[in-house]
Amino acid sequence: MAKRSKDSPVDRVEELRAQRARELQAIVDRLTAELAQAEVKFIATVDQSERIQLKAEIAHFTMALGRLQRGHYTTRRRKPPESGLPVPAIPPSGPAPTQGGATAPLEFDT
Repeated sequence: MAKRSKDSPVDRVEELRAQRARELQAIVDRLTAELAQAEVKFIATVDQSERIQLKAEIAHFTMALGRLQRGHYTTRRRKPPESGLPVPAIPPSGPAPTQGGATAPLEFDT
């Protein structure tokens, strides 16, 4: 017969969560150290192609750290794709009405 643990399921879940938190912190520490090393190399390097590659690594490490520190379930609110489109200065129905309430004539045949 299998041995039963004396710990309750709640205690086991809490221990697993604590273990995952320690593992995540170790990953964050490692990424932070790698980021610091890449920044030091970037400052010391004069070769343009190597600087470009180091800059890409720095951006990658920064993005990975941001994702880890934000958490897995958080999502950014995104704007709809049409939010950056310019708005026409003149409304599509034509020019605004003139004084007295009459609409301005639309003359295209001049």
